Order: sequence, then structure tokens, then C-alpha cells
Amino acid sequence: RYARDALRQTLNRLGFLQLQKSCFIHPYECKNEIDFVSEVFQISPHVHYILARSLDGEEVLKKHFDL
Repeated sequence: RYARDALRQTLNRLGFLQLQKSCFIHPYECKNEIDFVSEVFQISPHVHYILARSLDGEEVLKKHFDL
């Protein structure tokens, strides 16, 4: 639980938006950062990175990220 909470707090500080309880989004490529943070907290096998080209309701998300 500690690692999960620490990861969530780190993602929030890095500007990620929590889309669902265990799903965070960011408008820019950040695989290296995600890999680094998940290795630091030793949870790499439990962290999955998805690169999405589009998302339903993306206009709201673009507004959130000032894009």
C-alpha cells in the first residue's frame, strides 16, 4: 500500500490527471519517467504504460492540460 500511495502522489506532483482510481493520464510521452518511478518504488511488474492516440471526451482533457 505504501508504494501505491507514493506512486499516486508522485504522479500527481508530476502533473498527471487521475482518470480513474488506478488510471492516470498525461498529454506527453513519459515512459522513461514512469519506468524510473516504478523501479524506485519496486512495483514495475504492476505498472502498465499505455500510449493512446485518442480518448472519449478528450476535449475536456485538453482543456484541463491547456492544450
